[in-house]
Amino acid sequence: MAKVWTVLGDRLKPAEKLAPYGARTAEPEGMARPSRVPTVMIVGPEHAADYEFGRVGMEVVAQLPHAAMPFAEVGDTCAVGVVVLPPAGRRAAEAPRFAFSLTSSELVIVDGDGICAPVLNALSSDDVAVESCADVLCSLLAEPLREQPELLSRVRADFEEFEQLLLEGRERIDRAKMMADSRRMLGLDTFYQGLSDITGLLGGEDAAFMSPVSRARFAALSRQLDRLSARLESLQNYALQVNGLYQEGIDIRQNNVMQWLTVVTTIAMPLTVITGWYGMNFPHMGLIDAAGGYLLVACVCIVIVVAEVVFFYRRGWLRFGSRRRRR
Repeated sequence: MAKVWTVLGDRLKPAEKLAPYGARTAEPEGMARPSRVPTVMIVGPEHAADYEFGRVGMEVVAQLPHAAMPFAEVGDTCAVGVVVLPPAGRRAAEAPRFAFSLTSSELVIVDGDGICAPVLNALSSDDVAVESCADVLCSLLAEPLREQPELLSRVRADFEEFEQLLLEGRERIDRAKMMADSRRMLGLDTFYQGLSDITGLLGGEDAAFMSPVSRARFAALSRQLDRLSARLESLQNYALQVNGLYQEGIDIRQNNVMQWLTVVTTIAMPLTVITGWYGMNFPHMGLIDAAGGYLLVACVCIVIVVAEVVFFYRRGWLRFGSRRRRR
C-alpha cells in the first residue's frame, strides 16, 4: 500500500487514508480521492504500473532498475525523472535509487530501497516549511547533499595523508583506500552532474507548472551543486597529483634496481673475461705454472673491482640521491 502525505498549511502531514490520485485501480471503500490538496505518495516498483504516469513517465520509470545517473524529463504539466544516489562503497549497479513524477498538485515517488520515506517523515515531524509538492521534491533532493561537504573534506584529508607519507619516503601506503576514495569521487561526479541537470531543468522556465518560488528553490539547489562540482574537480586534480607522486616513487625504485643491476654487471664483466680466459686452459697461459699465481690473479681481480667502484662513485653512479630520505 502506498504511503501518503499531504501539504496542509505549508507543512507536510501524513495522510495514510487518502487514495493515490491517478490510480487505475478502484479505490477501497471508505477512501477518498484527493482533489486539490497537494499529495505526496511513495509506492514500490512492483506497484508502479498501477499509476498513471503517462507515456513518457512510464518510459522513465521503466529505466529505474538500470539507470546509471540521475536524469529527468520536463513537460508542460509534469516532470518525471530518476535519481541515482552515490553507491557508497557498493557497485554502481547496487546504488540506491528512486523515480519521481511531479505535477502541480501531486508527487509520486517509486522507491524500492526505502530511502525516501525517512526523509519525508523527518520533514513532517520537524515541521519543515513546504508550500507545494515541488518544495517537497526539492527538500528530498537536497537531503543527500547535506553530508557532501564533510565527505569531500574526509577524502581530501585521506589524500593529504597519502601525500605526507610519500614525501616522507614511505614506500607502502594504503593503496586500497586510495582506490576506494578515487572510486567514491567518480561516483560523486556522476551524481553531481545528473542532479545538476535535474535541478537546472526544474529551476528553468520550462517547468511552467511550478510556482516561481519553487523554481527559485531548485535554481538555488543547482547553484549549490555547481559549487560542490567545482570543489570535487579541484579534489580530483589534487588526487591526480598524489597518484602521480606515488607512481613517481615506483618509477624511482624501479630505476634504482636497474641502476644497481647495471653497476653489478659492469663490475663483473672484467672478472668474467679473466675467468673465461683462464678457463680455456691454453698451454702457455701466464702465471699458470708460477708459484702464487692463483693468489696474484685474485689480487688483480680485487684491484679491478676496487678501481671500478671508485670510478663509479666519483662519477655519481653509486649515488641514488633521487630517493627521498625517511624522517
